[in-house]
Order: sequence, then C-alpha cells, then structure tokens
Amino acid sequence: MKKDKLMILGAGLCQVPIITKAQRMGFKVIAVSIGGDYPGLSTADKAYEIDVRDKDRILGVAQDEEICGILTDQTDIPVTTVAYVAEHMGLPGIGYECASRFTNKYLMRKHCAEIGIPVPRFSSASSLEDAREKASQLGLPIMVKPVDSQGSRGVTVVNDLCDLDDAFYQAQSLTPTGTVILEEYFQGTEIVIQGFVSDYCMTNLIIGDRFYFDIPNLFVPKQTLFPSLLPIHLQTKILDMNIRLIESMSPKFGITHSEYLVNTETGDVCLVETAIRGGGVFISSDLIPLACGIDVNDMIIRLATGRNGVSLERQNIKSRASGYVCFTLQEGIIRKIEGVDALESLKGVHRAYVDDLFVGKKTGKLTNKTMRLGPILIHGSTRSDLNNTISEIQRTLQVEVESTGGAKSIVW
Repeated sequence: MKKDKLMILGAGLCQVPIITKAQRMGFKVIAVSIGGDYPGLSTADKAYEIDVRDKDRILGVAQDEEICGILTDQTDIPVTTVAYVAEHMGLPGIGYECASRFTNKYLMRKHCAEIGIPVPRFSSASSLEDAREKASQLGLPIMVKPVDSQGSRGVTVVNDLCDLDDAFYQAQSLTPTGTVILEEYFQGTEIVIQGFVSDYCMTNLIIGDRFYFDIPNLFVPKQTLFPSLLPIHLQTKILDMNIRLIESMSPKFGITHSEYLVNTETGDVCLVETAIRGGGVFISSDLIPLACGIDVNDMIIRLATGRNGVSLERQNIKSRASGYVCFTLQEGIIRKIEGVDALESLKGVHRAYVDDLFVGKKTGKLTNKTMRLGPILIHGSTRSDLNNTISEIQRTLQVEVESTGGAKSIVW
C-alpha cells in the first residue's frame, strides 16, 4: 500500500478545494468521477472515469493503485462507495452500514423515529399503486422524493392526488433503487448545521439560516448565511438534537451537514436530512473556515489517511459570519452583463463563481439546485456585514435576458 496515494470520489467544482488541499499536504490524488467536463479530473494527479456508485469497480482500481485513503466531500452519492472501499481494504472509514443510514432517506428517518428525533410522518413506495395508498394514509400535502438522490432533484410537493403520478415517476427516475419516499409536509424556517466527528465524538461548528427562491413548489436555496439569527433557545434545542442524532448513527469520523425545519411560533422542529460529508456550495471548504477558523478539509484528509492528532478540543473556534449567494435568470438569451469584474473587489466578497456568464448564453428554467448561478461566497464579522455585502453585490452585478415578454433582470 502506497502511503501517498489518496482517492477522492467526485470531481465537480466543489471537490477541487479538497483535491488541491490534499496535494499541498503531499498526497498524489486519484480522482474518480463519471466522464465529463469536471475540473477535478484535470486537477488531480490521476483520474478514472467511473460512475461513483460502481463500488466494486472502484474497489478494484483502489486495490491496484494501493491507495492509503479514500474520501469524498460536498456530495452524497459517493458516500457509500467510500465506506465500502475503505471497509474492504482495511482503511479508515465509517462502515458501509453507517454510510447507508446517512444516504438513504428512508433508513435515516426510520432511525430517527426509533431514537426520538422528530421527523415528518413518512413511508416508502416502489410502485405507483403503493404510492397512491401511502399518500392517502399520510394525507395531503405531502413531499415526494427519491430515496437516495441529492441537489433537490425530483423533490415535489403534492397538494392534489392528481399530481402524484408525475411526482412519483419523476422521483423514481432519479434513484437506482426505484424507491421513493413520501412524507407529510412540514412548513418552517430551514436551519443548517455544520459539524465534525472525531473518534465518534460530535462537535457542532456553525449554525445558519437558509433562504429559498420565491418559486412555488420549488425548494432551491438562494442563500445560506452563518451564523443563524434564530432565537438562542431554539438554536440550543436544535444543536443539542444534532449532537444526539449524529452520535447515535455512530460514524467514527467525518464532516457533517444537517438540515432542520423549525416552526418559530410553536418551537416544533423536524429533521430534513443529515449527511456525513461537507455542505455543498463550498460550505465545508470555504464557509466553515471563514466563519469559525477550522480547516475541516485538512482534518478529514488526516483522518481518512490514518494520521493522528486531530482534535477540536485544542482549537479555538471563532465566531464570525460567512455565507453564499446564488441567483437565477429567466428563460431566454443573455444580452447584457455588467459588474462581473468588480465583484471580487467588493468588501466582504471572498470569491465569485460567475465565469459561466456570457452574452449569447441560453438560459433555462430553474428546476433544481444544480441549475443555480453563482455562488458568490461572502464573509464578515456579523450578519449585518453580510447583508451589506449582499446589497452591494445586487447593485454591482447586472444581467439582462431577452425573454418572452421583454427584457428580464437577475432573480435574486
């Protein structure tokens, strides 16, 4: 086994920071991803174009390469493959069973129900007839989701049974298991928690607020901002719940990303999902370090490769503010762009990912998280600083789209 070869599953833009971090730490990075124009494939020292769900083929490559560790970040789909390969090669990992509880929404909710973590009433279905029966039992409205997808793909709120068929087939088409989860609709403010597990001990790092585009029945975040402005007693309730949840699922180590809904009037809380990987949109690579000064990518690489000495107890967790801002455009053709070059010079802007904007680009209808534009990563001392930066961003960046009904501007 080579002591300097690290395999990283996933090669999208959000995986580039952990690939480059590992390289700076002296590792030769082997990236694995489906084929495509993914920047991590060219950033890594070596790349294989393989579906990250193909755990046996990836195991064979890992054995041939004699890797010393395997990990992923900011994406759910490879988590079980990472655990599978680590388990079969005797490498540091969390175990396949544990990984499955984190990535399968049905198993996750079943576990929560067993230990008393509040989740919406739920059921699973593998056929339309079964889905219709379960929907009648749950009552409307309900959420319909693939049991193991990501990026809000295939997530639909069903208010009328006549809409169930399309929602079911859309969700089912996005999961290799053919299983769909149905759950009662819980309306509330979304709260996001980022944490870290080391030697089975969970530490909450940052808690934030999530805001969605104002598009009916579409659950796509436009902003996630840290720290949260939720009342402290509700923050404490959710943070305590999060530690109990993660430790009950028994991962030995890992970055954690959890989403909760809270009804601020009643104080009721329910889990949306939890994951044993960093939050997407550069949350783990950039926003956690900006907000609390902890480099979780460095820590996860050390633990995944068997290096000792990782302890949050010896680190000073700071309390600052960070976040991301995304935007979308109406369907049409981009005719005018202003302010792109000025974005990163604005006070409070850490990085702006807007290189894919160009005059003549055809824009499509927003249907899931992967279709958002941006992100623009921001930071400051307080949430007030973030709000000021967001206002400056919105004044600076101007995009005009030629659309049905005339010219349209950015949808923030």
